[in-house]
Amino acid sequence: MAILDVLLPPSCAGCGGYGSVICGPCRQTFRRLGGHGFLAPDPGVLIGDACIVAAAAFAHEEAIQHVLRRLKYGGGARLATPLADLALPSLRRLLTETGPALLVPIPLHEERRRDRGYNQAALLAHRLATQTHSVLWPGLIRRRATARQHGLDRATRLRNLRDAMAVSGASPPTELAQTTVVLVDDILTTGATLEASAGVLRMAGVRAVYGFAIAREV
Repeated sequence: MAILDVLLPPSCAGCGGYGSVICGPCRQTFRRLGGHGFLAPDPGVLIGDACIVAAAAFAHEEAIQHVLRRLKYGGGARLATPLADLALPSLRRLLTETGPALLVPIPLHEERRRDRGYNQAALLAHRLATQTHSVLWPGLIRRRATARQHGLDRATRLRNLRDAMAVSGASPPTELAQTTVVLVDDILTTGATLEASAGVLRMAGVRAVYGFAIAREV
């Protein structure tokens, strides 16, 4: 891979410049959120119901918008590792509040996952779990396809997601009983997807559910 990068230097997903998949100048534009823990008001934190608190590492603006779009729609799977590493300090701060937790990626419907080639949330969660020595539990599934959430308000998003999420298997797995879960996604908007997922996990016996995203629309 190193030789290939010399012969065909990667282009930055943020600005298109050559040299790295996310260049230094673009990284410097990433505006970190949540600098004061969970003290409100904090644009990086969303208070929920089934999902107690959701936190994001960065504001969804400027270069990181382009990077996340490439990750999600442009076949940029290799962007997951540097994005997760950049967001790692924010997740570690959240884990100091939650204690040991299972990391659970927000699922894609299988049809959409096949079209995309991967689930970007699963790639992010895998890297974050490795770096924090957390357990990854990929047992949350999306059992029906849903309309794209972009541009929908929170109430419409919640209706769109009704009965869409489930835990895999015929009965709740024993590893979920009285655990704490951190749901992992790429972008946090209204929190509707996290809330729908958290409700399913709570019914499966999870004690507490939190959310974490790389960026939040603020």
